[in-house]
Amino acid sequence: MGQVHTYFNPGTVWTVTMIQMTSGMDQMYLQYLDTSFKKSEDAQVKAGFQKSYKILRTLDDSGTWNLLILREYASLASIEANVEKADALSQQSVGNDEAQMQGYQDRSKYRAVVGTKYARELILK
Repeated sequence: MGQVHTYFNPGTVWTVTMIQMTSGMDQMYLQYLDTSFKKSEDAQVKAGFQKSYKILRTLDDSGTWNLLILREYASLASIEANVEKADALSQQSVGNDEAQMQGYQDRSKYRAVVGTKYARELILK
């Protein structure tokens, strides 16, 4: 039997959401990120449902996305274990399901969600 070599240790799990901000409307979306989004994400981190979050903005607008939202979690299991508690916390900080859906609809006028992927950080040995 051959020996399996491991070159990394598994790290935290990240969701990577790709956003395309509508041309000329980036200030509106950035304002949302700095207010409601930040309030909600900070509450998730403080409660321990999320480890951290980051926003990355491209230096150009060519391509299918120009902003990334990264959310860090301890593990896939922790995401699944805290779904209901995290949702309840979101309802407290952002509003009920109707308010959240209205927010999605409002933001769709100046940004599009291209997609979300789950990724595991690899810590090289």
